[in-house]
This record gives sequence, structure tokens and C-alpha cells, in this order.
Amino acid sequence: MIKTRGPKKGECNICGNFTDLTEDHTPPKGCYKPRAVELIPITDHLRAEPPKKKQISQNGVKYRTLCGHCNNNILGQECDPDLISFTNSISTILKSSINLPPILNIEAKPQNIMKSVIGHLCAQGVGRYQKGNITLPIKNYMLGSEELLPEEIKIYCWPYPYSKNILVRDCALMDLTIHEPVILWLMKFFPVSFLVTFNEPDPYKFSVLELSRWRNTKFNETVTLPFNINNVPHQYWPEAPHDNTIILYGQEAISSSEKRLTNRSSNAPAVLDSF
Repeated sequence: MIKTRGPKKGECNICGNFTDLTEDHTPPKGCYKPRAVELIPITDHLRAEPPKKKQISQNGVKYRTLCGHCNNNILGQECDPDLISFTNSISTILKSSINLPPILNIEAKPQNIMKSVIGHLCAQGVGRYQKGNITLPIKNYMLGSEELLPEEIKIYCWPYPYSKNILVRDCALMDLTIHEPVILWLMKFFPVSFLVTFNEPDPYKFSVLELSRWRNTKFNETVTLPFNINNVPHQYWPEAPHDNTIILYGQEAISSSEKRLTNRSSNAPAVLDSF
């Protein structure tokens, strides 16, 4: 079982306070219309054969792991509206039949978006306040209105015109030509993907937009992001290993897709096709 429901009282995954816990939608509801989804571990997602057993989550992927203040105030009121606005802008662009230039200038608030992405990935996993040596930097970043993105964190984003959602924590990727691993978190949903790396070694080069280039912008500061709608990596990048990479996953790595109502047998796959 993929554990998503923490106790009614427990330690908040963001601030660490022991209090009543609330359910957090990951990604937030405004980015998509919540429906019943099927959850599978990321390892099943990457296999050639579809899994026979799938866990159903009604009303989207949600974790009861955050206190009301972190969930409703910091994320819901302060940060999520800007992530929702950014993703909805990209969704409109990807669905448009108009011939557009490859690089579009999108007005956005990068600090708000980055904080929203980090917060919702923090929510993933029951009892996951402790995150090693990044616990306090992330807590301070999330709780402080004037805090900038910690220097050890980089965040990337790119268009994701596919239907399957990916949520990953505790992943170590190593390029065999570099010989140093990079720790990453990942959130992929239509229409955009976000990759978060920690203490990324210099030789790694991810050829997508680095949102953390704007780490020194103030909270609520608007900038123009050059978003390349033609720079679309493979659907399974970076979660699927290739010839030169090794990937190790922890327990908080899942794939979800909308549950279809069909007349097929229960053993048949029920997943959405690519967008």
C-alpha cells in the first residue's frame, strides 16, 4: 500500500509542529480537476507490463501530512495561486492551435512558484518532517516571507504534455560518466514538470529552464520567464534510467493516472493515453 493518510494528529511535514493534520492535494487542485486516480509505485510505472493491482485515491492524490497553517495559509493562500496561474498559462498555450514562437515570455512570480512546489513535495509521505541536513533550510524557507531559495537547491521546469502524474521523493540519480550522485525530487503533471535537486554536482547539466536562476527575487516579485514550449524531454525523463544512469528510489515515488470506468476485466490496464 502507498501510504497517504497520516494520523489525525501528528508532526507537520513542513513546520514540524505536532498538531491536527489536514489533507494536501499534490499538485494543488487549481492546477487540474481532481478525479479518482490509480496510484502505483514508480517501479511499476517503469515496467513493460502494467501492474495487476492499483490503489485508488478519490478526488486526486492527497496526503494528510500538513498542519492547517502550512497547508491553507502558506501554500493555499500565499503560494499556490501563482503556481496555478503559471500552469494554467502553459496549459492554454499547449492546447492552442495558434502557431506560436518556440520561446514564450510568461509573466510569473518565481519565488512563489518554487515555494509552492517545495511545499507540496514536502507533503508527500507520512511522517516525513525530517529530511536530513535540508530539514531546517526548507523549514526556514517555507515559513519565512523574506527567505530566499536555499543555495543547495536548484529547481527546473519544462512542458509536460502527458496525462500520467509523477511524484518522487528520496531519489538518487547517478550519471556513470560523472561518478557522483545527485539527490532529486520530482513533480510531473499536465502541463508542466518540476525537478528539484539538492547539492547538485557541477558536471550535471539539465537542458531545461532553471527556475532557480531567479532564487534572489523577492516573494511576490514578478519577472518574465523565457519558457521554451518546444523543449519537451522524453515522457519518462528523468525517472527512467538509460544506458549511462543508475537511479535508486525511496518509498515516496509514485505514478498516478485518472481511473477509467470501463467494462474490461479488473486485470486489464486502466490508464490514460498520452496527451
